[in-house]
Parts: sequence; C-alpha cells; structure tokens
Amino acid sequence: MTSLLRPDSYARHTLERYTGSSVKEFGTHILLCNFNRYIDDFARITGNEIKRGHWSAVHDRERNLSIINHGVGSPSAGIVMHCLSFLDEIKCVLMLGMCGGIDDNLEIGDIIIPTASIRDEGTSPHYLPKDVPAIPSIHVNRICEQVITSELKIVPKSGILMTTDYRMWEFDNEFIDYIYKHRIMAIDMEIATLFAVGYALNVPTGAMMLVSDLPLKKGGIKSKDSAEEIFLTYTQEHLQMGLKVMAAACQGGQGPLG
Repeated sequence: MTSLLRPDSYARHTLERYTGSSVKEFGTHILLCNFNRYIDDFARITGNEIKRGHWSAVHDRERNLSIINHGVGSPSAGIVMHCLSFLDEIKCVLMLGMCGGIDDNLEIGDIIIPTASIRDEGTSPHYLPKDVPAIPSIHVNRICEQVITSELKIVPKSGILMTTDYRMWEFDNEFIDYIYKHRIMAIDMEIATLFAVGYALNVPTGAMMLVSDLPLKKGGIKSKDSAEEIFLTYTQEHLQMGLKVMAAACQGGQGPLG
C-alpha cells in the first residue's frame, strides 16, 4: 500500500503524471495553451523535446520557461493552476488562449488582454466565493501591454471577458442577451478559472487571448476549416508575443527584449 499523500506531494505527483515530466524540469515561468500547435512550435523554436502524459509539455531551461497544453475547459484549467501553485520557484503564469470576439470592433486575429472575466463556470467557486471577481495580475498585464505596444506598434485591446462552461451558447438567445447587456468583449472557457485559482493560491496570472472567431456575426462561428486557417495565420505570432512577455518577466518586468 502506498503511503498517504499530502496536498503538496499529491499536486506535484499529479503534475508529473499529467505532463510526463519531473517537477524539477519546470521553469519558474509557465505558458499555458489549449492546442498542440503551440507545443510543437515551442519545441521547434527552443530545440527541446515534447513530454507527453494526459497533457503535453515542453521545458526550456535556458529561458527558465515551460509550456503546457492542458486541454479545454475550466476543470482542466483549475487542475493545472492548483498543481502549478505547489512548484517551489514559480513566478508567474501566462495563458495563450483563444476566444470568441463579441465587441463590434474586434476582428479575427486581434489580441485581447483581459482585465477581468465573468465567472460563468463551475470550477472557480471551489477556490473563491462567488462574489469575488476573477482578475489577472496587474504586473503581468502591464508587461503584456508593453510587449504588444513595442512589438506590434498598436495599443492593445483590453476589456471584460466571460468564461463559460456552456459549450453551445451560440444558439441560446437568452444567454446572448445577457452577453450584450453586460458589455462583454469576448467569451472563452478557461480565463476566469485561471485568474480565480491563481489569485486564491498566490500565483500571478495573466492572459493574452487571440480572437479566433466572431460567433455573433453571420457566418462567424468557428468551423473545422476556419480553425485550421487561424492556426496557420496567427498562432506563431501569438506564441512569439508570449515568449517576449516571459522574457521581460524574467528580467523583472523592465520591458520586452529587443
């Protein structure tokens, strides 16, 4: 019979099982994503191998950086944040996610820096009371803004997202009315969970979200073909922005590397 596990050892064991990695391999800075294309590109850019368990991960010791594809949805987001919180040297987490753009001024390929996210999912209440807002680390947000302004020569878009575990909401008129009434900029399935768990467990957490579809516009719901086009067109730049944010964070947030 195995010995009883404490919360810290259980979390580390879970992280190792899910990523196929030792906790000693993880950098102090963590990128999160939902898709293997980010993992493949990160491995190619850094020259490091892909570790696979239930999730996939790549570790770059030179950058002191790891990336994890934890899949889709708030339960998985909660698990990965909870486990990462038990890494002794963790400094910050940045999600490179995709979202559906709601605001009329958004276009496919835009990057959003969320300032908060409405908690319409079932995981974060296990970590924070329902009346506590899901907000990112201001420090991480500031670095994201610096990098986007410097690298893309644009003022980054920012606003309130909504995180839901309701997968087919696009066909629910009552739900859509709620979105419009609350002036939600974009919608996703993980951000509020990541922010809430990060706040509850003292892990500075931020996000740079790629607008992958415009679900409330005619023909705007993401399809199999349009999703592939998004991957081919936008994800490499998205990942590069994430790498520059983490390089700046490793330098103490003094601005992006040249």
